[in-house]
Amino acid sequence: MRNSRAVPTLDPVEVGDHVCWLVGPDDDFTTTARAFAADGALFGDKVLLIGAPDTRWSLGGAPQGLVLDPVAERVGGAAWDPAAMLETVRREADAASRQGFRALRVLARMDRVWPGGASPREIAQHELGLDGLLLAGSAVVVCAYHHVGFHPTALEQAVGVHPHQLGTHAEMPDFRMYSAGTDSWSVSGVVDFEGAGAFRTALDELVARCATVRLRCEDLELMDAAGMRALVDAARESPGRRIVIENADETFRRCWSLLGYDVPQIPVELAP
Repeated sequence: MRNSRAVPTLDPVEVGDHVCWLVGPDDDFTTTARAFAADGALFGDKVLLIGAPDTRWSLGGAPQGLVLDPVAERVGGAAWDPAAMLETVRREADAASRQGFRALRVLARMDRVWPGGASPREIAQHELGLDGLLLAGSAVVVCAYHHVGFHPTALEQAVGVHPHQLGTHAEMPDFRMYSAGTDSWSVSGVVDFEGAGAFRTALDELVARCATVRLRCEDLELMDAAGMRALVDAARESPGRRIVIENADETFRRCWSLLGYDVPQIPVELAP
């Protein structure tokens, strides 16, 4: 069972983890990348670094792992985009397994994947798809979002769709949504007025790809009226789609009923 958590450094990350690192001006990205790669060699992982050339590393005087620079790939004529990153991670994780590595270890510099920035919807689409790949337990991925490269609302979205976060201080939003199985997603923390927009963006992406979306809410602390409204609107505006709420507590159920949402016209079902 995956659980959302914050890690103070990248040292304790495990296979299957999907970490959001909001890189601040005082963070040394290159040093962290080299340490992350060194841990890969220690644990027997295949290392993939997606980022700028100045983040290249060496261990024992010889280059280790695979280094890709999305911007350079574009200049070379290749159609390198977030979908290409997803496919690269999938391919290299399969190759790592065949080659006898424990797992694939990825550190991606997202301002190189999106050199012009990205919308919250683009980030939700990419990160939720990437998170689904990690359920097989064959990779660990750290997505580094530099503050200077993204709008605050995009960074808020990025944190919300990662189960794990680098840093001991909580960042917005207070909820997390991450893969818990086929067409099943865990929602933890608090979904209130401040985070309802990011929550809705993630929901829109999920209902666009799945006929039935199951939200596991055993770790949900609170969802206010704005969060519930986001659920209703996401379901209503996607004909033929259905959202199933699992493990909702009694407070959620009472509020849902009081708001008048417990009716057949709204394609959101509260599982027994």
